[in-house]
Amino acid sequence: MHAALNAFCFPSQTPVSEQARAAAAGGFEDIELIGPSGLEDGGAVAALLVEAGVRASGVATAALRARHFASSEPGDRAFAIELVSRMLHDAGAIGAEALVIIPAIVGGAQDSTMQCGYLDALTRTHAALRELAPRAEACGVTLCIENAWNRFLLSPVDVADLIDAVNSPRVRVCFDVGNVMATGYPQDWIEILGWRIARVHVKDYDLSRPGRAGFCPLGEGSVDWPAVMRALRAVRYEGPLVHEGPTSDLADTAWRVRRLMDL
Repeated sequence: MHAALNAFCFPSQTPVSEQARAAAAGGFEDIELIGPSGLEDGGAVAALLVEAGVRASGVATAALRARHFASSEPGDRAFAIELVSRMLHDAGAIGAEALVIIPAIVGGAQDSTMQCGYLDALTRTHAALRELAPRAEACGVTLCIENAWNRFLLSPVDVADLIDAVNSPRVRVCFDVGNVMATGYPQDWIEILGWRIARVHVKDYDLSRPGRAGFCPLGEGSVDWPAVMRALRAVRYEGPLVHEGPTSDLADTAWRVRRLMDL
């Protein structure tokens, strides 16, 4: 395992070159870039990363929050599939081995009205992942679905069953430790998901402060990090630990991520 940084911590207009140099200077080995914009010229982006001295651990996107695999409009569902297909190509072109997505949104954390039914979300997501799996395999990029506050895939058993049903070596999970704290226990999810985990997002969450206010610096929340790290080692996870979230001190954040590996 090694320390990586998700580029959501930078302002949205920050050039990739600046993101990469800042990540390297802060002590991160990898960076998880944000798409789709800015990644179309894969050769140029790959060169920038080499120059900065960091690798692309993956690409992530928030673009599917508005138009996703389970949207009620067929045109939106088609858009989501086409977008992910293009991003798989772009990720492969820059040498990133993973594309992290939120596949569907039944409803937001504060929404009183659902966007779609849970069963529709599950059925449509399965169909989209089956359609995209050959593309992911051809690009050499693992398509990773992330657990998020989207009222969908609320159990590790649901996630495992979905991955098994798609049955592709290039469709896996990006497990977010902090995101699961409000409804479950990360070490339990890790044990159940096991080999299906291809990426891990590390952030902490303080259960005494419900809602988004609960997210806090690594080591200052309610996550049982020793148990989480034992679980990751037990399932033989060897990929990056990707810090996702705001930070005012990249060097301190990188130190906190590396400290997890000693637990």
